[in-house]
Amino acid sequence: MKTLFTLLFFAFISLYSAVAQDIISLKSGDDLKGKIIRLNPKDIVFIPTGVSDTIIMERDDVVRLKYQNGTIINLADERKITENPGTVYDSMYYAGVSDAAKYYTGYKGASTGVLVSGLIFPFNIIPAIACSAASPDEHSLGYRDSTQMKNPAYNSGYKNQAHKIKKKKVWTNYAIGSGAIIGFYILVNALIVTTMVY
Repeated sequence: MKTLFTLLFFAFISLYSAVAQDIISLKSGDDLKGKIIRLNPKDIVFIPTGVSDTIIMERDDVVRLKYQNGTIINLADERKITENPGTVYDSMYYAGVSDAAKYYTGYKGASTGVLVSGLIFPFNIIPAIACSAASPDEHSLGYRDSTQMKNPAYNSGYKNQAHKIKKKKVWTNYAIGSGAIIGFYILVNALIVTTMVY
């Protein structure tokens, strides 16, 4: 029985590693599977499946990059690459985005503060604006590996995603606080009206 579980476990790991790969689609119609290391202005650094060395291929030969997390970059559509010219679109950037979604919880203080402030001072939008505009502090980022944060692409991806998460949580709590106050006022007014009628 133990052997069966071990075989199933290794079969699952093999299947996952076969499926969870980056894919480079070439203009020739071929697809290359493996790990995209970096997307540069003129070339792509890539490790094909089953090979330990990196390969550098001309960017002009590539139509599309599909990362294992589902992110797709169409190189034929230059707008998708130049939308944010300061960002390096490589696998380290997307690794930073993915890790921020897993590990960043530093928004809790700001979002709770906005919720409490919304309950005490109804419809005061200033704390929500101030909290969502401020980038997360370095000590609140919650990243697991400080050496990865030294990589500019990873750092940029992690911090950008952390800021997006913080904004979303802050505005969600502002909406909850405002909704609670509006509901409270409606309830009080309904009680006053019903007591006046009777």
